[in-house]
Amino acid sequence: MNLTEIFSKYNKFIILNGVCLALLSFIDKALAVGALFVVFLSSITLFFINKSKEKDTIKFLSTLFLIVFLIHAVAVALIFYTNFQPFSEGRGDFNEYHSVARQISERVAVGNFSLKEFSEFPNLVNYYPVIVGYVYIMTIPSMLMGQLLNAWIVALVAIFAYLIVKEIGRSEKEGFIVGLIVGFYPSLFFYGSLLLKDALVILLSTIGLLIMLKILKKFSWLTFLIFYITLIGLTHFRFYISYAIILSFIICWFILSDLKIKKRVVYGIIMIILFGFLPRFAALDGKTQGYMGILALRNFLSPQTITGYRDLAYNPKDKIKQPAPEDKIKQPAPKDKVKQPAPTEDEVLQKVQPFGYYSPIAQDSSISIDTGFDSPVSFFKNSSLSFIYILLGPFPWQLTKSKHLFVLPEIIPWYFLLFFIVKGIVKHIKKDYKVILPLIIFCLVILGLLSLYINNFGIITRIRIPAFLALLCLLPFGFERFKNVKMLFFERHFKT
Repeated sequence: MNLTEIFSKYNKFIILNGVCLALLSFIDKALAVGALFVVFLSSITLFFINKSKEKDTIKFLSTLFLIVFLIHAVAVALIFYTNFQPFSEGRGDFNEYHSVARQISERVAVGNFSLKEFSEFPNLVNYYPVIVGYVYIMTIPSMLMGQLLNAWIVALVAIFAYLIVKEIGRSEKEGFIVGLIVGFYPSLFFYGSLLLKDALVILLSTIGLLIMLKILKKFSWLTFLIFYITLIGLTHFRFYISYAIILSFIICWFILSDLKIKKRVVYGIIMIILFGFLPRFAALDGKTQGYMGILALRNFLSPQTITGYRDLAYNPKDKIKQPAPEDKIKQPAPKDKVKQPAPTEDEVLQKVQPFGYYSPIAQDSSISIDTGFDSPVSFFKNSSLSFIYILLGPFPWQLTKSKHLFVLPEIIPWYFLLFFIVKGIVKHIKKDYKVILPLIIFCLVILGLLSLYINNFGIITRIRIPAFLALLCLLPFGFERFKNVKMLFFERHFKT
């Protein structure tokens, strides 16, 4: 069908949309450009979806994508124009990302494509603002464009969740339902509507899990190359999520791979060696954290760093502890014997720098659990309690302010879904362990890291999303009747 035929068939629809865009441009230029951007992203995605050879897959994926993307686009517009920020009060990384993205777009507009002058971009700690900056070049330098990009990324996350469900042997209907649940997961819905890198991190982690399952089922070096490239991006944006996938993959490769023992060992050693170079390829400025990231790992696994994260990083200002003489984070001794003045609040906040940055989004959300390095027993006890909080929390007694009630639409359904997830795992683990174990191991690693380092629900609800999505993909195992139930919507819309 050529352009003339398309216009003759849909001329009324095209003219009506043209008039609407013209009116929007008079009302708000950003909204009009945003509408065109949504149409562009939808067209590109639907074009690739229609390349599938299975008609049912095309219908399910296109419908899933349009539902999630359009509703998220509407949510983005509402958040943008109402400035809905119940947790951070309008402060956060998204303002810094927008500022850097605008500077980059201005530089590119005059032909300066270099990013070597990092001193001009003190907040450029990853390439996410660069991506947003190029979106600004193609559209307009409005934060709305970057937020719509994130809405599109979230819709892609729903698609890849659907593909994971198919990969573990479940039906199209089950994949569609899980994709919808993922698309409307409250934390992802909110943070994915802001100008934050979380949506991109979650997309890369979901793609990584899908490819990991494919490699374990049927290995090829081409698939591994795609996996490796995905991990480079994920290591750059959030390295510990990438390391969790790598650790899960290595464990599962040696016990679950379909290759014979000799090939499994040889290929496994080669892949582990290649994984060691990921920190080098993913570094923003070309510097390395050591082979296998050993320099970074040595620092992050030290008791001083763990204590620093839990006591300083991401904590509200009024909850940051003033350094005591017995603190493990030692300050250099003064050169003379003159008594030093007590550190100010700003000086205390500067100690956060080695561990992370203070996040306004985390305001008043601390769990307040001691690290517990006094003894192995106390450490195990406190870490286990923190793990439970991260998996099931926040609990009602931890909701101390009215704005914390926004978490209830996430927690209450999660208890219901988790019951069926666990039920399905218990029932199918013996038969389907090859697809269940990789997702469970990944989830346990992420939640374990969170329980060790972070005691703030404002950050936890963001970082635990990849782990929860991995568990949600196992939800169909707990609903055996899904395959036999004929839903009216599916029968009417997807009948071939």
